[in-house]
Amino acid sequence: MKKNNNYSEHFLSLKDYFLTQESFELYRDPSSAVLKTIPQPRHLEAFYESEDYLSHDDSQTSFFAKCYQFAKRWNLKSKKQLIAKYAIDGKILDIGAGVGDVVAILKNAGYDAIGYEPSEKARSFAARKGIELLNQTDSIEPKSIKVISMYHVLEHVPDFEQQINQIQNWLTKDGILILALPNYDSFDAKYFKKEWAGYDVPRHLYHFNKEAIRNIFQDRFELITTKPMWFDSLYVSILSARYQKRKFSFLYGLCIGFLSNCSAVFTKEPSSLVYVLKKRF
Repeated sequence: MKKNNNYSEHFLSLKDYFLTQESFELYRDPSSAVLKTIPQPRHLEAFYESEDYLSHDDSQTSFFAKCYQFAKRWNLKSKKQLIAKYAIDGKILDIGAGVGDVVAILKNAGYDAIGYEPSEKARSFAARKGIELLNQTDSIEPKSIKVISMYHVLEHVPDFEQQINQIQNWLTKDGILILALPNYDSFDAKYFKKEWAGYDVPRHLYHFNKEAIRNIFQDRFELITTKPMWFDSLYVSILSARYQKRKFSFLYGLCIGFLSNCSAVFTKEPSSLVYVLKKRF
């Protein structure tokens, strides 16, 4: 994993189109290909305080929220299948568990699953559904976890290198990390540019492509496989079309998301990628 990252190459100027309209910059570290959001606010929690932040609230009934929930239910099935493939025995940890859906579906299937979620609001929604999530990780023993899943979480972590160190410490020998991230090399990212919802600054503190993941994990993890998240391009493109104030933004976004998925069949660069990584030692 690269150390002493130097975010010296200006990559993009953009705004928090989702909430505050504040301006931010993306800078690239040429040695790792990771992008960093600058500046990074000290009090990030304020940038999550919106009823429209759907990953922390599954109670909404708008048409768009219902579409999001449909896609989430579909994704849950694929997440369960993938995690179960590598967790025949042993404990599973879902980091950034949101409202606890991954933990719940794994527990219901008989797996030993726990979840960590720093957001009090998200934990309260989970608790209402009978899902208790950790609010800190001090109780997790070293080398006690067989599979760790992080779906759209690493981009939110202030110190992703420290997080990777923790993951390596928690995983058993040959343990598995399942990581899902937006891909800034995707068709929809290049099409929407600064308005691409996958950047989601400043909530997304860092941004990754396949090269970046190879660079930051290569010393201690083996990349086993990657998988596309097909629904993500549709959701992200609809949001991006909204940010551009397109007429008929829902239909426009669906079209661009569909084109992005078609492109990804050939380029292998979908809007979001799932990386399956195996601990080397």
